[in-house]
Amino acid sequence: MKRMEALEEYNRKIRSGEIQRSKQLNPIEKLKTKPNSLRFAVNAKCFDCTCQQKLEIKFCEAFDCPLFNVRPYQEK
Repeated sequence: MKRMEALEEYNRKIRSGEIQRSKQLNPIEKLKTKPNSLRFAVNAKCFDCTCQQKLEIKFCEAFDCPLFNVRPYQEK
């Protein structure tokens, strides 16, 4: 129950302007924060390859791509 109360408190603070939501970073921006991360590099490359459309990564059909088997957002 504490989670729900905390969430309600957070939403109240957002609405009142006490706090602001943090900005969601896209995969390329995340890579810049941690440039040595292999996972962030793969995610950023796939994001860039699909013209920055996350949904396109999920339905990628580039079977000859060396990153195909490790691409993000695929259904398991």
